[in-house]
Amino acid sequence: MTTAEPAHRTVSLHEWHVLGPDGLPSRHRTVHVLRALRPGLRAYTFRFDSREARVTAIRGARAATPRTEPDGLTAVDLVFPQPIAAGETASLEYETVFEWRSPPAPQVRRAARSRVERLEMRVQFSPERLPEELRWAVWDGYGPDARVRAAEVVALDHDCAAHRFVDEMQGVTVGFTWTWPPGRGSAAE
Repeated sequence: MTTAEPAHRTVSLHEWHVLGPDGLPSRHRTVHVLRALRPGLRAYTFRFDSREARVTAIRGARAATPRTEPDGLTAVDLVFPQPIAAGETASLEYETVFEWRSPPAPQVRRAARSRVERLEMRVQFSPERLPEELRWAVWDGYGPDARVRAAEVVALDHDCAAHRFVDEMQGVTVGFTWTWPPGRGSAAE
């Protein structure tokens, strides 16, 4: 196996995104199960597109110091307590807490350059600030300038939330995007 091939494969990924009454994302929790494809896997690198966030490892890893990547994304290595052998799985949970200085785009996305076997995404809104329209979307790229190439309207459930489950994805970005009612956007707008 060459070093250009992935060091791990995602077996299962659960993403829960929560917005507060001000319409701003307050936290994002991830439960991630991965399988090592090479011996001695020491960490998983989590990349995200906000410098206004703090990542905390809850279980299965410890969060190293964040760094800015050449593409402008922020990266945090989630270091396992011990190296993972090829073929073994690791289960980790981490939370991203946001500290907004400017309002973010009304969306939550997950990119999968490598194969992800199972993905569940859930977005939950405060009952005090509900979107005018919510869509499940597919983007044409990974970066902040990616554009929605397909979308479908999604209804909120009794918890003011929506979720989608994807059996398998690779080379794509998926997630939720929404619009606020006129005059009812985030408090920062």
